[in-house]
Amino acid sequence: MIRTNHYEAAFEEYLRIQRTAYVAVDESRRALLKDASLKSMDFIVYCESSTNLLVDIKGRKRLAGRSWENWATVEDIHGLTQWQKVFGNDFRSLLVFAYELIGDFSGEPSDSVVSYQSKRYAFYGVWLDEYRKMMKQRSPSWQTVWVPTQQYQQLRFPLGKLFPQESSLTAI
Repeated sequence: MIRTNHYEAAFEEYLRIQRTAYVAVDESRRALLKDASLKSMDFIVYCESSTNLLVDIKGRKRLAGRSWENWATVEDIHGLTQWQKVFGNDFRSLLVFAYELIGDFSGEPSDSVVSYQSKRYAFYGVWLDEYRKMMKQRSPSWQTVWVPTQQYQQLRFPLGKLFPQESSLTAI
């Protein structure tokens, strides 16, 4: 986790509100796996009601009327894939798209939205394995991939589904 990244900091606040156990991963040191440098995930999240999570945060701005940006780097996908193998069956890799909401988004699920430092964020998850099946190359030069909007809308889910709570979230 990069503490100056407001998307990651907002997600950490979301986890605190959910009272979910997690470890924020220090990204300043890359891990070596079989003599190869491996990109770290941002969080390891322990879930009581489901498989534990290896989370990589993808921060995006969400403007009313615009498409859902969901691109990631090939390195992101490769790193999460390798970490999922290392951690084993008790862990599942999840891309979390943290959208800073700009404009009126009153229709967002309240259990997946948090206010943090005067901004609002909505969190949507996509299982890595499902993303990989649907991803397409976005930019060869930037080594990025994405999932077309229609398929992305079928794959993504509000993060509140993983962390059910009786009341909606509130934060400072």
